[in-house]
Amino acid sequence: MKRTLRNIMLGLMAWSSILIASAQQSSTTAPKVQPNLIPSEKATHPAPAGNAQGKTQKNSVGKGALTVTTVQPVDFWQEQVAFAGGGMVTTDFLYDPNVGVLYGYREDDFKCSNGQPASGGILEALYTSDNKSGKPAGSGWWAVELDAGKCAAKESGIYGCKFDASGNSTACGAATINSSTGDIDIVAVQ
Repeated sequence: MKRTLRNIMLGLMAWSSILIASAQQSSTTAPKVQPNLIPSEKATHPAPAGNAQGKTQKNSVGKGALTVTTVQPVDFWQEQVAFAGGGMVTTDFLYDPNVGVLYGYREDDFKCSNGQPASGGILEALYTSDNKSGKPAGSGWWAVELDAGKCAAKESGIYGCKFDASGNSTACGAATINSSTGDIDIVAVQ
């Protein structure tokens, strides 16, 4: 009986070390992206700037798999936003006051963690000071769609991160956009 228990324990220890090594290996090869985030002041003032254009009511923003939809039409506009590096990028904004989230979508350049440049759609959400989920204003998430091989992605799909009010990543990995909450779900933490 003691010998059987010992063999079981040794077997479990061997499997756990394999799983830990596998998890460490996948985290080092996970796709990492470093997009420029929407300026955090938008979280406290989620309204169109003076240079905004195309003001209307819509219930979605984004393209293809990087689209978020609101329950009812809300304020939509486009504006030129200055991001780190000095570039001005046209960004589509959708502000949902019903949940207190400002969404932004743009086609832009971003960096992979290995320093290689990449380009594509970026969908971002900022929780505003009046958000209904009690999240800190300025926290949120971003998502990009990557082809296999881009930014070390092994598979094509959506990848993203949740971040705190200081812009620090709190959870990253393969992601899905949750149409019922307007949030992202990190389905494979990396």
